[in-house]
Amino acid sequence: MRTIFIILMVLVIFAVAAIAILNSEVVTVNYLFGQIDLNLFAVILGSALAGVIVMIFFMIYRSIHNYIKAESERNLKKELHHQIRNLENDNKRLENEISKLQREREVAGEKARAELEKEKKRLEDELGRQQQDRESAAAKEQAEMDSEKRQLEEELKKQQKEKERLAAQASGDTPAKKGLFGFFSRFTKSE
Repeated sequence: MRTIFIILMVLVIFAVAAIAILNSEVVTVNYLFGQIDLNLFAVILGSALAGVIVMIFFMIYRSIHNYIKAESERNLKKELHHQIRNLENDNKRLENEISKLQREREVAGEKARAELEKEKKRLEDELGRQQQDRESAAAKEQAEMDSEKRQLEEELKKQQKEKERLAAQASGDTPAKKGLFGFFSRFTKSE
């Protein structure tokens, strides 16, 4: 593209030079503060030179404008890359924190599970101990009740024997003797 532009510029310069050389007559040029007589050749070359100077200034302005625009785009691009890097670093940091929190949660879960298992075992042991205590207390109470029952039965037997003895004394008889001898003695008394 640049070579085509240079070739076109050279062709335009040759065309202007050829036209200027062909026109060599003198002309009067009027400007703001007066007038001057010049060759048409000088007027054409001066106009071409003025056009080139205007184009150079325009190209300089355009180059400066493009440079400023490109520089602002480069700065924006740098800023965006910097922000992307910061976001990527933040993302990595957050991912590390998430994995750390997950590990901590897993460790805490395992610890809580172990504590719950320990508490469960302790409660089961406590329940078993309480159940054994209740069973032993019930067995002890049952044994005491059985002992008390035997004592009451023995006392009841004693009281019945005492009643029988008192009844026999009140009737004047001695208690009947047991066995064959007692059987015969009852018959002999009753006769």
